[in-house]
Amino acid sequence: MEKNSMTYTTIFSFIITFILVFLLTLTHVSTKDRVSKYNRNYEISSILKAIGVKPQDQEIQEQFKAIFNLELPTNKTMVAKVDGEDILVSKFSGKALWGTVNGIIAIDKNLKTIKGIEIISHNETPGLGGRIEEEWFLSQFKGETIVKDMIKVIQGSGEGNYNSDDGIIDGIVGATRTSHSIEVMINQKIKDLREEARNE
Repeated sequence: MEKNSMTYTTIFSFIITFILVFLLTLTHVSTKDRVSKYNRNYEISSILKAIGVKPQDQEIQEQFKAIFNLELPTNKTMVAKVDGEDILVSKFSGKALWGTVNGIIAIDKNLKTIKGIEIISHNETPGLGGRIEEEWFLSQFKGETIVKDMIKVIQGSGEGNYNSDDGIIDGIVGATRTSHSIEVMINQKIKDLREEARNE
């Protein structure tokens, strides 16, 4: 068979593609459990940070179980017991500029104060919308009062608003759409938690 023929090129391409797909499948199968464990631990770590507890890498699942009385996180609202206080913890998600943002929010049982939020995943632009996962942005939510059943993310200085009584978060300069999306997601989750509380 001539190397310059169409048949040779087709067969060669098929063989190379088959080998690559086989190797990718083998890699996926062999690392699936490790990736799953990493993702689970990352989620647990985010939950602990949201409630103000420092994750201990080697004992992260034991920490979670002791605080929540659960083996693993669920998609339902969870209740953490921290220093004798009940804290509601729930996952949130929504559309931002380039895709879905997934995160964790922790709020006091009376739905008056946000204890913290953490971002688990997003597709926003690094250096712009991607800054939603930076500590300066997330730390603004810690202890923030929920004013008139909502918070506001406004376009400010980009340095952070640390007045915890006004319900206002300083948005990310140059990422108005992402900042607004976070506001919408958080306020929707607050509304959902209020509905849950009324129906209990």
